[in-house]
Amino acid sequence: MKEDFNNLDTSAYNGPEISTNVPLTMFYKRKNSQKVLYTMLQNGKFHSFEAPDYQKMHRDRDFELMYVLKGQLTNYLEDQAFTFQTGEGCLLNPQVKHTEKLQDDCLVVFLNLSETLLRQLLADIELEDTVFAFLKHNLDDKNGWQRNYLKFHRLNSNSDRILKIILDSLQQEITTVKIGAKYFQSGLVLRLLAELEDQHHFQVITNLLDNSKQDFLADRVIELIDKNAGNISRRSLEEQLHYNAEYLNRLLKEKTKQTITTYSQEVRVHRAQELLTTTDLTVQNIAQKLGFSNETYFYHFFKKHVNLSPNVYRNKFTERGTSRLEP
Repeated sequence: MKEDFNNLDTSAYNGPEISTNVPLTMFYKRKNSQKVLYTMLQNGKFHSFEAPDYQKMHRDRDFELMYVLKGQLTNYLEDQAFTFQTGEGCLLNPQVKHTEKLQDDCLVVFLNLSETLLRQLLADIELEDTVFAFLKHNLDDKNGWQRNYLKFHRLNSNSDRILKIILDSLQQEITTVKIGAKYFQSGLVLRLLAELEDQHHFQVITNLLDNSKQDFLADRVIELIDKNAGNISRRSLEEQLHYNAEYLNRLLKEKTKQTITTYSQEVRVHRAQELLTTTDLTVQNIAQKLGFSNETYFYHFFKKHVNLSPNVYRNKFTERGTSRLEP
């Protein structure tokens, strides 16, 4: 897809280096049977066509944000392969070689953000949370050689609602030629980045492709525990990562000072706290959502770690008058 729209420059490394040559471009890819429907939006223009799935390894001169709206795809980052499902995505710096393979009925959106645009947007931003810190770090010329990226996933099936609204609004502003459209686009990009920072809606993890195998495995353990809200067994970690649980436990302890069990419990407690204070789910529904066998077990687990019962915690820490997420 991108090769059809952009100029290629192979001088930087042995492979395509692609640039949109504009500050902001939005792409959609939808897999239907043997073909992919490609849609590009930039500078007030909208272009769509069907073609084979573009799977050539390449680098972008822009930062690329990818988010899976529906279905599943395999993302190849350098020599590593990752599965991304609905509600998951990544933000790549320009040094990362990548490509993706979509499964049938997969819909994915891409945002290509130029370095020039990001420098302008972040010039007066003082936030140093994960996403903004990642961008500022990689925009620093002395760090331009590093190969790193962010992976993120929504915390529940409704927690990307605001993100989707922002994407829809951004699509409208990119395809319009009305006065002030570029200012709206800039504001919406900042809103989108800030939404990814919202810990009630998304979990964001920084990954370094130049990490050692041990660091990589420890990060994968953390990612899987976070993704499953702490409800994942050592056996499941073994099966997914193909390494002995004791070895994985040692790697995690070296990195976080916590065992798989203690880290999982901490994540589970934190997720329970979020659901109690940001949703109207019953305690029974929260217990089910977090994989507890029954409400009584959840009650004792929560009280042991927080020293308050779930209902007392909810009444004490929920801000009255603020809107909550729908279950």
